[in-house]
Amino acid sequence: MDSYEKVRVVGRGAFGVCWLCRDKISSAKVIVKMINTHGMSEKEEKYIQSEVNLLKKVQHPLIIGYIDYFTIDNQLAIVMQYAEGGTLEKLINEQRQIKENIPEKTVLEYFTQILIALDHMHSKHIVHRDLKPANILMNRRKTILKLSDFGISKELGTKSAASTVIGTPNYLSPEICESRPYNQKSDMWSLGCVLFELLQLERAFDGENLPAIVMKITQGRLKQMGEHVTPEAKKLVDALLKTNEKSRPDVTDLLVDPVVLPYLISIHCDLGRLEPPTTDKRKPSASLSSRLRTYPTQSTLRAHSSSMSLLSSQHLTPTPSSIETGMKPLIKNLSQSRISSQARYHQHRFTE
Repeated sequence: MDSYEKVRVVGRGAFGVCWLCRDKISSAKVIVKMINTHGMSEKEEKYIQSEVNLLKKVQHPLIIGYIDYFTIDNQLAIVMQYAEGGTLEKLINEQRQIKENIPEKTVLEYFTQILIALDHMHSKHIVHRDLKPANILMNRRKTILKLSDFGISKELGTKSAASTVIGTPNYLSPEICESRPYNQKSDMWSLGCVLFELLQLERAFDGENLPAIVMKITQGRLKQMGEHVTPEAKKLVDALLKTNEKSRPDVTDLLVDPVVLPYLISIHCDLGRLEPPTTDKRKPSASLSSRLRTYPTQSTLRAHSSSMSLLSSQHLTPTPSSIETGMKPLIKNLSQSRISSQARYHQHRFTE
């Protein structure tokens, strides 16, 4: 810990303590997860090492950043990026207390960011297994989300399926509740639960005890959504919360959905800027909707127009299947060509 100064404890888990620390050289705030390895079984040590390996493998602008790890006094220290804005769960609770719904455009912008992060994980055959608002972190301005907590994530083979019952009860998929094999589609169910909660400020499946929650999940007894939610958003929730996992869309299906696509293009345009903006010294507004740009900018519209022109130049017939065929390579190229600049720019913006 010679390089870091401890500030305060920010969390405790099954294996150790999370400290907010300050880098003694750069003064940057980081999270250091201290895990006591003394007396651990070989299986437990492998479990901890798997989290380190996953953090290394899933480096992405929308996934909490891995910085370093080292051992000290029978403890393993994992150094990770710090999220000043807290968790998505905290935001939902705050909005529930003041009885103010999160604007749907903001919800869909958040939803698309989570989709992009999941797409990166699923492309590496990794299932998060505990996707929930408490494991989604935010920057100070609450404009950027990052997935976190890979302690129970599992790496799958291309055609394999996991079978361990693990995760937070309210967000468990029916297949996990029924102890059936599961894959990336289980994360899609959890994502549907997160989307429902962002829109409604309450959990999709809740009950007095675990059996009651499990029964509602396996029967797909979803709470009715309010009139403030648009039919398009309700359709997304319904698609994700299909009890038959084979009927659920995967990430790539949703990334070309007409509701999601404009937000996807907007996010890629924002992350593609090479130069970070000048630090804004103004205090953020108390209103959530005024803090976030949740509408298409002129640059977004131009990018959308250019994308459509590209499709037109390729002589694509405007049917759902051909649009999907045309947009997937475009999305892939956007992601691959900008990943290095995204990481630099995003690291700057996440500290705002």
